Amino acid sequence: MNIRFDSKGNRLYKGEKERADGRYEFRYTNHKGERCSIYETRLHRLRLEEAKIAYKERTSILYDLKELTLNDMFENWIVSKSALKANTLRGYRQTYDSFVRNTLGKRNIEEIKTIDVKSFYLNLKTERCISTETICRIQNILFQIFQNAVDSDILWKNPAERATKEIRRSHPKHSSARARLNEAEANKLTDFILKTPKFREWYPIIYILIHTGLRHGEVVSLRWCDVNLPKKYLEVNHNAVYLSVGGETARYHFSEGTKTEAGTRKVPLDSRVIEAFEMEKEILASKDITCVQEIDGYTDFVFLNRFGKMFDPGAINKALVRIVEAYNSAIEEANSDEDMLPHLSCHCLRHTFAVILCERDVNVKVTQLLLGHKDISTTMDIYTSVSQEFEFEEYVRKMEVR
Repeated sequence: MNIRFDSKGNRLYKGEKERADGRYEFRYTNHKGERCSIYETRLHRLRLEEAKIAYKERTSILYDLKELTLNDMFENWIVSKSALKANTLRGYRQTYDSFVRNTLGKRNIEEIKTIDVKSFYLNLKTERCISTETICRIQNILFQIFQNAVDSDILWKNPAERATKEIRRSHPKHSSARARLNEAEANKLTDFILKTPKFREWYPIIYILIHTGLRHGEVVSLRWCDVNLPKKYLEVNHNAVYLSVGGETARYHFSEGTKTEAGTRKVPLDSRVIEAFEMEKEILASKDITCVQEIDGYTDFVFLNRFGKMFDPGAINKALVRIVEAYNSAIEEANSDEDMLPHLSCHCLRHTFAVILCERDVNVKVTQLLLGHKDISTTMDIYTSVSQEFEFEEYVRKMEVR
């Protein structure tokens, strides 16, 4: 086999050529037998165009044969997402394979109507007890697949549009009304953890989650080299995703960069967050725990379990359930008038960070940067709603006649 390279040492694949004028050319034969060429000034741009062509050609062939199933459309759509991170693509494929491929995925795409999609989601919810959050992830994938079919003139309407409306409405915790705490409630929770011996070792990671807004995959994969205590900031530059690849047992995989480009960021640390990091060091030293794990070249993690490894995916959430139950039980036993805390997860603590920023009147653009949101509408729609009490106080403070 003759292996070819361009003038920069990049390998050229079948159909690719570097022209004398410096441009790159890709020649191919389409499904009608016609010879075609495309040109780009950069090789990576040419290959993005090649991926688009492969998608369009496969779609055209299957559509001409009238055998285009949802599974076929998924494979074509995933090719078109070649610019996404590998971990994101693996997550899409795992979700689709787990819930769609052997059910709705086998049907001809032209036969699928909105009522079919809604019935599919209802079955997942009632028969398989799949969470609303997972169903919304599936909806995100199906909507994009069907929209590709609409854009390719295969369908005239997207059957997944608004298909989860009823499910979202009946489960507000998966919308912008997801549980979160205000600053006063967060302080009561962390004080309770700190003063309760059996929960005290969870204080550093929970306090840091509340006051940095890190995602679950960002905090469990945080390394000491990412934390600059003297200069009072930490750097978020990678992300860990827990999934199965190629049939192997599920495990953490790391990606250079974060969930989005905006997710790569520096987060300032106040004195109490720095104290929480120092406390984590002390807890690990007192138990003689050191990091013994290396994943994809990453090691020296900040937060470790008793075996010196990263926390299992659900470990922090399970701890939060036990802590909240104990906190609420203490309120009941004391016959206190204090409000009980809602069910919490790591992502609820990220929401809490946003509420705290809002209560402190931090600029919404700064909030977007600290949370690592690509689109400011995400910050506005999900993270900046606050409690009725705070809204009332804000109104009184700003509308008071001086």
